[in-house]
Amino acid sequence: MKRFGKRNPLLLVILVITMLMPSQAFATASVDEEKNAVHYAALGDSLAAGVLSDNTIGLSYTDYIAQDLQRVDLLGSYEKPYAVPGATSQDMLNALMDRDMQIKIASKDMITITIGANDFLQVLSKEPERLQDPEEVKKIITELSENYISVMSIIRSVNPSAEIYLMGYYNGFYAFPEAQQRPLVEIMKTVNSVIKQIATDSNSHYVPTYDTISTDSLTYLPNPKNVHPSPAGYMAIADEFWKQIKLNLPTNVTRIAGANRYETAVKISQAGWKEHAQGVVIARGDDFPDALAGAPLAYDLDSPILLTHTNALDQIVKNEVERLDPEFAILLGGEKALSKDVEDALEEMGIPVERIAGADRYETAAMIAATLPHSNKAVIANGMKFPDALAIASYAAENTYPILLAKQDELPDDTATMLERYPESIAVGGTAVLSNDLFNKLPKAKRYGGADRYETASIIAMELNPSHKALVSTGLEFADALTGSVLAAKRDSSFLLVDPNKMEDSVVEAKEKLGIYHFTILGGPKAVSPLIERQLIGVE
Repeated sequence: MKRFGKRNPLLLVILVITMLMPSQAFATASVDEEKNAVHYAALGDSLAAGVLSDNTIGLSYTDYIAQDLQRVDLLGSYEKPYAVPGATSQDMLNALMDRDMQIKIASKDMITITIGANDFLQVLSKEPERLQDPEEVKKIITELSENYISVMSIIRSVNPSAEIYLMGYYNGFYAFPEAQQRPLVEIMKTVNSVIKQIATDSNSHYVPTYDTISTDSLTYLPNPKNVHPSPAGYMAIADEFWKQIKLNLPTNVTRIAGANRYETAVKISQAGWKEHAQGVVIARGDDFPDALAGAPLAYDLDSPILLTHTNALDQIVKNEVERLDPEFAILLGGEKALSKDVEDALEEMGIPVERIAGADRYETAAMIAATLPHSNKAVIANGMKFPDALAIASYAAENTYPILLAKQDELPDDTATMLERYPESIAVGGTAVLSNDLFNKLPKAKRYGGADRYETASIIAMELNPSHKALVSTGLEFADALTGSVLAAKRDSSFLLVDPNKMEDSVVEAKEKLGIYHFTILGGPKAVSPLIERQLIGVE
């Protein structure tokens, strides 16, 4: 899974400001109440508080973890009920004796803990000679261990099911002379061993940071006189936590479905365009040729794709158009695809209508391409079969790449002419849909294709359009994938095709590789069965 791109500093500032409000809790509006959400509490010392290498307070690793949870649409709430610079294990134990603190902890799904280093650092600061006495060191470690065990005992007594992550410490003394550094490092490694064992005994997770920070101490710990990390150091620590956290997150599945493909298209429109749309793109609902290339156009115009019957504007579609109050409507295909009656019905509603229609599907696709903003790349798909074109439709839409159509061994004239505008191309599907001879005629082409439509869609998702969320459609019919592709682009989601009743290995691979935590299924149970829905969330 891509690491969510660059972290957003503004979003993190908003997180922190919100936490400083009286409740010290942050709730994300993007997570619906009925969905799984992670309620996260951070406990600890200065590292949880976010003390930086210049002793100012900034963003801690816990803030970056909260942002990552938010980016995968799973953050229900986030607070730091106890994050105190200088806190020792005894201080945390004392804090957890408070009933109000226990109540806060009891409601959390996930807890991170950073405690223990100050048990030694305070001694190092005030009585450094004690650390030269093995018996004194043993005494401090024993007390730390007993306190930490008590801390975990209290937490587990009020919250036996939370996922808890205990942080191991790094070498903050790398700039010390070797003779002075060695015993301190040994002490820290012993502390880490204690924490790791406590994590095991309390059914929690141990998060090592020693090796990661040591890979670039100067960057992560830029002040040799201060053990606190830089922002990059806190991000590196958060990354170590995330390696384990991502394995224990819940998966959400929602379904957008109507009684038929026409109503499903309306439901998709309502999900993506809640108040208004700039325009509407309307396609024939019972056949795909003219609509295959429509997703990039619809996305560029911030317009949903709606489906109707050939001879009339369905009432449910008319109602949705009225709700959207668009400035224009675009019909894909000639009057054999969408009759003059459909056009007249829209004009009677006061909506200007434009029709994009070529002599065949290839010319129609080329005409659609001509309306798009110029890009340096075009997508080529087989025009006689819908799966590959729709598998890449959301990616093409998001990048304003036109989808041009070909035959297996032939590049139609309209497609070839339009391709002259593009220095690069993407070929979708294997040699059974686009032959090698045809592929070799394409400009600087790269092929993305699998053994079947499901693998092709999975490859596109993994290699071109990775995301922590995905829209899922049946691979046996075109309608839901067509109308859903624009929503996928709008939501920056991957797009997967599935067999209605059988989970394909390629889909499982994409789910695991991408780390998908939110699936949106398009269509009803006949399109994508409850069995597939259960398997997507890991329930057989």
